[in-house]
Amino acid sequence: MVSLNVKKVHSEFLLVLKAHIGEYINKPLLNLGFIFSLAIATSTLLSILVLNDASEQQYQSANSRLKSPVAFHIVPASGETISISDYAQLRSQGFYQLNATHVFSKTLANGEKVAFRAIDILPLVLTMPASYTSKAVNIEQGYADSLGLTIKNSVPVSLTVSNHDAIAVNINNVADWGNVALLDIALAWQLFPDIKGFSHLMVSEMSVSEISRLKAALPPYLSIQETWSITEREGFADALHLNLSALAILGFIVSLFIAFQAANQAWTKRRELATQLRLLGIELNTIMKVMLCEALALTLLASVLGMAIAFVLVSFILPLLGLTLEQLYQLQVSGQFQWQWQYSLWAFTISSIAVMAALLKQFRLIGSAKIAFSARLSQQHFSFKTTAIVAAILLVLFVFWPEDNWHHLMFKYGLLLLASVAILPNLLKFFLQTLALISRSFRLKFIFQDASQQVGRRYLPIAAFYLALTASIAAALMVNSFQSAFVSYLNQLLNADLFVRYNAEQKQPLSQWLQQKNGVEEYVLFASTVAKYQEDTVEVHRLSSKNQQESLSLKSGQLVALNSTERSCYINEQLAYKRLIRVQGIIEIKQGQQSLSCRVQAIYYDYGNQAFAIKIPSKLNIDELSAWQETGFGLFLTLDANVTKQALMDDVGIDSSQMYQPEQIKKLALAVFEQSFALTQAIAFVLLSIACLGLFLSANSLELARKPDLHILSSLGYSQFELFSHMLWQWLLLAFGAILLSWPVATALANALVSLILPASFGWSMPLVFEIGPFVVSSVLGILMLIPALALPLYKLNVRASLS
Repeated sequence: MVSLNVKKVHSEFLLVLKAHIGEYINKPLLNLGFIFSLAIATSTLLSILVLNDASEQQYQSANSRLKSPVAFHIVPASGETISISDYAQLRSQGFYQLNATHVFSKTLANGEKVAFRAIDILPLVLTMPASYTSKAVNIEQGYADSLGLTIKNSVPVSLTVSNHDAIAVNINNVADWGNVALLDIALAWQLFPDIKGFSHLMVSEMSVSEISRLKAALPPYLSIQETWSITEREGFADALHLNLSALAILGFIVSLFIAFQAANQAWTKRRELATQLRLLGIELNTIMKVMLCEALALTLLASVLGMAIAFVLVSFILPLLGLTLEQLYQLQVSGQFQWQWQYSLWAFTISSIAVMAALLKQFRLIGSAKIAFSARLSQQHFSFKTTAIVAAILLVLFVFWPEDNWHHLMFKYGLLLLASVAILPNLLKFFLQTLALISRSFRLKFIFQDASQQVGRRYLPIAAFYLALTASIAAALMVNSFQSAFVSYLNQLLNADLFVRYNAEQKQPLSQWLQQKNGVEEYVLFASTVAKYQEDTVEVHRLSSKNQQESLSLKSGQLVALNSTERSCYINEQLAYKRLIRVQGIIEIKQGQQSLSCRVQAIYYDYGNQAFAIKIPSKLNIDELSAWQETGFGLFLTLDANVTKQALMDDVGIDSSQMYQPEQIKKLALAVFEQSFALTQAIAFVLLSIACLGLFLSANSLELARKPDLHILSSLGYSQFELFSHMLWQWLLLAFGAILLSWPVATALANALVSLILPASFGWSMPLVFEIGPFVVSSVLGILMLIPALALPLYKLNVRASLS
């Protein structure tokens, strides 16, 4: 008897399983769309999670190698050098933490200029013997390629300087030192007898008492200069990861909407089949077991497809992200992707969530008691009251949610986005009913009224389109704001027509030439030093020109006259945000035993800069601080910059490598910027594509379910084209309503990101650039992608014989 029951259960299981497989075979497009939407949902979130994890690992690895053990530098006064006897005397007094360095440049025979850094290279040779040697110049592979140094047939590579001396080269793959030729200090003296002394001394960590003893032992022309902590550059990469993560979560939600809608459509006929099987005596447990097996199979299939898509995406994107980090932040990451075992577990978890979210409603329907008493499923009406209540609850949570940190802010504005999704059907219905009320044309009134009755049925694909469009517009606004702020940042750094660097011997003749030259409207000396404000290292800059002041992008406060009697200063937003400094407040910065107090007259935007900076307006030298490093002259010209460059070369003997035009650098920097945020824009475009794919999958089944209504319209004299236009216009009206709601919501999200979330997480912000371009471009792009996605299934549906 038991064996008979087992056989019966087994045969019933196989029967139900065959019925389910038959549904997949009979409706391949619909079910493949469901599977593909699940795979997209998995890959969208998985690829960004993997990308963030892989890039953060490489970032941390690169950043850890950049964390210098140097606590501070000992630098000579302008025009002076550190002699060997100075170094020997300090070492003889017990300061063994000192290490000598000499930085210089040489011109090759082919005209290329190479920067050399001479150090005690023995520690590198001992720890990394395969990469470094003390018997040759060490150059990274990428830098060697740019200099035209390539290994051919195992022939040793050499550099040929302008005096035709050949220097042996060792090419390695360690990019931590950047574009510099690294060599041992003893080898540098042997190869270049003309270099004298040291450019600076590096000092490792010392106790406070030792630092005081060192300061007392330094000769008058040597001073201590603080070094900048590189660890704070982490905010750069984190900002990019934050943007990617936010878009990934939105992409996952959009894909879930599509998968949920596709599941509803794929299971419409299957629910009827399952109901009929139950009426024929098939046990509920048997049907549920088959559904669980199907869910497991869908999860595995979606995981495999999602991992495949994610692997391709990450393998392509990670090198681009690595290049971005290298170009913008001087971080050298490998960009090579290695699949970790936990990524597969992530894929299975994400797919399980996507599958269960899509099929949960079907499990509930199959397991309900009333379904066993009817062979046909009753149509469920959409509850606008429920969506309004949910939206109200979410809005209340949004208003009262705390803003303590950036995690709370992200969640808070996520509630706003979800509230807008919940209220979307109510607003669409109100919008269409209002159009029907004011319309005088019978046909238009009928289209509006009919469309308002279809809002509930078409809610999920339209909501997915709305989410994708909102994300796309918010991303475009964010990128525009970043670009505007980045241009302002470049103008602050490169606020001259021409920059000229000089050596100690050239400064005097260069200054005299600039004073006498008619084509030079103004020239300013760019100088900076490093000091301490409380526990923070700050970069201090002197502003000696009105042009320099006017290039600042102020967040609050105002500029003051250069000849003001009171010592004034401007601080960047990062310092103001961390130390809660207000305009008109007085701050004191220290440099060893020296100190300077100033009144904060303004706070300026300093896009992406993790450093703390203070700019002091003054035409005179600032004697309260020392160790000023002169970076060169900035020239404001009335003539063409190329003419002035040639005159400087002819009259003063300035080399072309000592001059550069800011406009050229700005163009290069903006090109790098556009590449950096191409990833953000590409993900926003993918979201729109996913949403339109969902509409493509939904349109056919949703309109096919209206066959009786379409038969009635056909019998009333609607032609095939009129039926097609009727359905297409309804979809476009719903999409247009979604566009109207997406504009203010996207603006609120973008403003929250640049003005609230960025300062809460990274300490700097930017003003939101409100332009009509991102709204129009994203909306038009969405409509252009939407029309063919809707037109094709609607046209195929319209020409079927069943509607004739």
